[in-house]
Amino acid sequence: MADGGAVAVGVSGGGGSCSGRSSAAPAKYERIVTLFSPEGRIRQLDYACNAVKLAGTTSVGVRGADCVYVVTHRKEDKLQDKTAISHLFAITERMGLLATGMPADGRALAHEARNAAAEFRFQWGYEMPPRMLAQWIADRAQIHTQHAKIRPYGVVSMIFGIDEEEGTPQLFTCDPAGQFFGHKATGAGLKEKEVINFLEERMKSNPSLSSESTFELVKCALEHVLWGDFYTQEYEIGVISKEDPTVRLFSEKFVRGQS
Repeated sequence: MADGGAVAVGVSGGGGSCSGRSSAAPAKYERIVTLFSPEGRIRQLDYACNAVKLAGTTSVGVRGADCVYVVTHRKEDKLQDKTAISHLFAITERMGLLATGMPADGRALAHEARNAAAEFRFQWGYEMPPRMLAQWIADRAQIHTQHAKIRPYGVVSMIFGIDEEEGTPQLFTCDPAGQFFGHKATGAGLKEKEVINFLEERMKSNPSLSSESTFELVKCALEHVLWGDFYTQEYEIGVISKEDPTVRLFSEKFVRGQS
């Protein structure tokens, strides 16, 4: 009891409201992407990031001295045609995209990215650089945080390719909030933190990785976080190098003792 015999009203967990409404009613900021919560967060973005992990896959990308490798594992489904669903997409001949998270969102985003890259080439006469595509995807994702009738993409995009002007391999990530970053190595998905911690230790000395060493580091990072499941999974692999600046996408299973 408060002074004067009034009953103290508790703050509801859903919306932080002290009104007499039921605590089961969700606050508007829980449902609408344009509203900040009292903590200054956009809850729908938090939910989008959770959706990336809910897909159950983990991805790794590493940029070597003259190449980039990205790898993700497929979810096991014996009744599914494995060619029907992919997380890896060739955007142009010199640039690819790995979408970690909701497969449908990844496919739609890759389709839009292809259109953007084609329009860029038509307008300017040369291939869209990976940095420009990463910025375009990030700008589009950020716009999805400003409109109440659309939701953020439930994917983290890894853009990898060879910059035509600089002739260097590049690796970028874009998240549902519209942030994009360049990386030497990175991870995304269910075990993102474990992958990043492993890569930080291995990249601490800033090594200049050959193509073989780059691929080996990607494998070691996934083996570190997947443990006993590593050799039972099928993997989607994307690679591009300065020697062969064409995106190559393929699937394979790793065999124990395979180099």
